[in-house]
Order: sequence, then C-alpha cells, then structure tokens
Amino acid sequence: MTGRAFFLAVLALLALTILAGRAAVALHEFGGHALPARAAGASKVTVRLSALGGGYVRPEFPPGRRPSPTATAVFKLGGIALNLLTGALAWFAARRLRGRGLPYLGLLAFGFGSVAGGLVYLTNGFYYGSGDPLGFAPVSLDLSRAQWVWVFFVPAAAGAAWLAARHYLDFLAGHARLDSARARLGWTVATAGLVTLAYGGLWHLLSDPALEGTTSEWRLQREIAKETERRAAAAPVPAPARNAPRPPPPVPVAVRPEEVRHRVPPPVGPLALLVASVVASVGALLRAKPTGEPARLAALPVLALAVAAAAAVTTFRYLG
Repeated sequence: MTGRAFFLAVLALLALTILAGRAAVALHEFGGHALPARAAGASKVTVRLSALGGGYVRPEFPPGRRPSPTATAVFKLGGIALNLLTGALAWFAARRLRGRGLPYLGLLAFGFGSVAGGLVYLTNGFYYGSGDPLGFAPVSLDLSRAQWVWVFFVPAAAGAAWLAARHYLDFLAGHARLDSARARLGWTVATAGLVTLAYGGLWHLLSDPALEGTTSEWRLQREIAKETERRAAAAPVPAPARNAPRPPPPVPVAVRPEEVRHRVPPPVGPLALLVASVVASVGALLRAKPTGEPARLAALPVLALAVAAAAAVTTFRYLG
C-alpha cells in the first residue's frame, strides 16, 4: 500500500465512522426515544446530542398523566431495538454488494457500530442496573434480580467483533497484501487502530459532560438519589411547640458520591466485554484468508466524505 492509498483509506474510514456514528445516534434518540415519548402523550420532548458521543431525550408529560408500563418499556428500549434492527439490515446489505469499496465500508461501519453499540448498552445496562435496559423492568425500574443476564451479551458482542474484523478485511484486501497473519493484523491495526485513536482524541476534545455519561455513572446517581430519599424519610421531624414561631425549613439532605460508590459494581462486565471482543477480532484476523481485486480509492469522494463528516460534527456540536 502506497502512502497515498494509506492516507485515503484512513481518512475514508474515519469519515465513514463519524457519519455512521452520528446517524446511529440520531436514529437512537429521535426514532427510538423521542417518537415513542410523543406517542405516549409527552407534551414536550427535549433531545440533546453530543458532537461525537451519545445524547439524551427528556420527555415532559402533562400533570397527572404518567406513561403506562408498556409505553415506558417502548420508550426506554426503542433506541437499542432500532439500532440492532437497522444495524443488522445495513450489515446484510453490505454483504450483498458486489464491490467492496466505499459504499460497502460505509454500510459495514453503520452496521457494526449500531449492532455493537446496542450489545454494549445491553451488557453494561444489565451489569450496572441502569440506562435504557431498565425498560425490561418498566414498573420497578430495578434490574438487580436480572443483573446476571449481562453474561449472555458478551459472546454476542464477541461474535459481532469477529464478523466485523473478517468483513473489514474484504475491503482492506483491495488496497494491501494480506497474504499472512502478520500482514492482516498489521494493516488492520495501522488503519482501523489509527482511526480508533483519532476518533477517541476528537471525542475527548469535543466531549460535553452535561450531555454524555456512562452506565456506571448513572448507577452512581441512582444510588445517591436512593440514599438521599432514605435519609430524608428517616430524619426526625420535631413537633411544633404551642404558640412557637414557624420552624425553619429542614436542611436538605446531602449525599456525597464517595458515600455510596461502594454500591456500584466494579467494572468486571465492561472489561469482560472488551477482552472478549478484542480476542475475537484478533482471532478473525489471524485465521481469515480474504481475497479481493486490487482497488484504488479516488481522492475526490474521500475528501467529500471528510467534509461531510466535519459538517456533521459541527452540526451536532452547535445544534445538538
């Protein structure tokens, strides 16, 4: 692979990863959460999207009108379901294409990103008992009895990682010689690995803590809220003396994060998911033997994708 081909391949993959990720997030929040909230009777729905991360949907319902358990389940699980469905369809469409050029790479990026994102969300949501998977318990919003379900999503995520690595090689084979395990591993790390670092660096620069969070952080916030409610209920309320002036309002209960952090499980589940996915993808790279016709990336379409990705990030940054 020449230097020009390497640069174009990396730029194309980065641009398509950004575009696919923004499309998946918008579909998740608008199609999977905002629309079900409106259908459930929300009078106002606030949608916020970060530049390169996730986002949130905050519905407001009229006084006295609470969504039913079914509506709550659809609202919470709609984003994951939509991502899994559209991701699988895009992946299938990619494999049906005759060529393995930019359209194939774009569909593959959207398909894997959507499916992997849904599986990661399910794994971490069940493990920490927070986030959208609470839709599986729409009445109690408590997954403590089903926390063990996270183990079933680890092999599914590993399988998705294996397929993604194997199918990415079909694109890469048109631009580099992949006749050895070392070459397949090396070129994948040099391209996809570099894109991962670049995406992570851009996300770090543009991340907004007010819009983004993790399932472990959400679990911590739930524990703070529960402890605050418990302490407020247990606080003694002195009986007012006769003819005494009105007592001052009670002092708000303050719970520091470090007081309840021990209730948040250690990151065993996320680490197991990461290790299984890495091992599966490396195994696919070592065992696969892709064949592809030599191809050449044209500079103009790749630069157009880069401009579109920059425009998408800017739009999400300032309007999301």
